[in-house]
Amino acid sequence: MKKRILLITVILTLLLILLPACSATEASATSDKSGSLKSITKPYIGEYECTSARFGENDLMEKYEFITISLLDDKKMEVSYKPKNGKKKTFEGAYEVNPDTREFTGEVGILGVKFKEATKIENGKFTLTKVIFSMPLVMNFKMK
Repeated sequence: MKKRILLITVILTLLLILLPACSATEASATSDKSGSLKSITKPYIGEYECTSARFGENDLMEKYEFITISLLDDKKMEVSYKPKNGKKKTFEGAYEVNPDTREFTGEVGILGVKFKEATKIENGKFTLTKVIFSMPLVMNFKMK
């Protein structure tokens, strides 16, 4: 009788250890809509600093102390910059991220003109490229 109780206790203990592990594996294998950690935390939300910025042949980082894009929540972003010997300026915009492709699409309004740009976030980095007055603007950002 004692051996039988010991055997049942061992089997129940093993089941209690293995069943939660199976559930966690199954939960992580399901889509992001299931409430997995990745879908809840939105790992792309954060502050991205500009590491290089070129407008044609000009290095814009020589003229600015910083340029940052902050993804504040799952729809709102803030762009901040500070010219050397100037005041910090900030404006807001909207964005969306496709969780499957990691494509980031941002839209901001500057002086009544709407700008919309799409890029892909890879390893916490992305590049914005826009042609303005027939000159390329290329800005590289990485997550702080």
